[in-house]
Amino acid sequence: MLNDIAPIFAARIIESLRLGIPPTNYIKEFTVGREDQIEKLERTLGSRGSAPTGALLLKANYGSGKSHLLKLVRKIALEEGFAVSHVEVNAQDGVRFNRMDTILGEISRQLEVDDSGDRGVGTLFNNFINATTSKLDKKAKRLYDNISSKGQWTFSETLDSPAVQVALRAWSVSNGEATVRNLVEDWFNNPEDYRNLRQRLYEQLVKRFLGKFKEVRAERTFYQEAVFSFHTGQHRQAWDAISDFDLIAKASGLRGLVLLFDEFEDVIHNLRRRDYKEQAFLNLFRFFKGERFPGMSYFAVTPDFVEKCTTELIEGGAYEFDYQQFSQLDDFQLDEISSEQFFDLAKSIQSVHAKAYEWEPDVHITGRQLADLVDDLLRVPSPDRVRRAIQGIVEYFDEILESLDG
Repeated sequence: MLNDIAPIFAARIIESLRLGIPPTNYIKEFTVGREDQIEKLERTLGSRGSAPTGALLLKANYGSGKSHLLKLVRKIALEEGFAVSHVEVNAQDGVRFNRMDTILGEISRQLEVDDSGDRGVGTLFNNFINATTSKLDKKAKRLYDNISSKGQWTFSETLDSPAVQVALRAWSVSNGEATVRNLVEDWFNNPEDYRNLRQRLYEQLVKRFLGKFKEVRAERTFYQEAVFSFHTGQHRQAWDAISDFDLIAKASGLRGLVLLFDEFEDVIHNLRRRDYKEQAFLNLFRFFKGERFPGMSYFAVTPDFVEKCTTELIEGGAYEFDYQQFSQLDDFQLDEISSEQFFDLAKSIQSVHAKAYEWEPDVHITGRQLADLVDDLLRVPSPDRVRRAIQGIVEYFDEILESLDG
């Protein structure tokens, strides 16, 4: 695939590698060696026809593989027919793992149903609305018909979250009206901003469309049952909404929803209260047990993640916490990349760099020189030596190019 790449895309790959960032759209081409382990990782998404459930810790040091592994899983999941959402946990920016309403917001913002680059809960809703039911298998069509009441949108209990049912129904019957769809997306992206806007949501998403469907609930019922709230009842409706996203994906012909969580150790560093940390870890365990989300989740963490978590809780005085649950978390960790494997990666970078900037690599660097460079770069003792080595390779090729221009 890299041999046929256009110079403009080759340049974008090099720009990404120059920053030490794996190139998203070519992640497989820059995952070298360790084929058996990559195949094992692919198998965690299950074979066709069976949707996986549970979670997996993806272990790698900072700067040396966490982002790469998550981007690789994203690419595989999209190719295998899943919707995907990549969430970066960051309490300082309001994405707090003890607050599932904030996690729902970030999941909604980052949802993807294909590799087009479009993101947001609207992409999932559009995928459902635009599904060609004649092409769905029997199970998906049954889900589709149950959710939409065969297009009539009468009240249905197929979806666990009444908020999702209200939003998806309004999305459908509004016939693409921008104000309605913008309101739905903003509500799901920022649920905490709508705690005191329940009447507005009712009027804009229910009342104004009553002629297009039959609503059996009175207006007061929507408020009494907290239909528009994701923070009440220990964030139960936030969990239900995330689960419903998985169901909607399946009803529109996809295999489900895969969640990718990066920087989970933010829980240790930025959640100040011990009870917040405990709640965040309990939410983590729920993903691994498949209690409230039926799909597959991946958490990118450092190799000593479990030790750091237990130490943090013990030092904080959480003596009665069930620490055994940490030892039951399934994990996946790539072996260290060898010099021979990194040499193959360096050759790929060389080829793309030459394509991007139109120079002849075989004329200006020998295989022996490149091998010696790889050995030197990998000798540097650093937890993120792979990322730094990649940047060093790109820098070396940049210097060659600069000398040619001179």
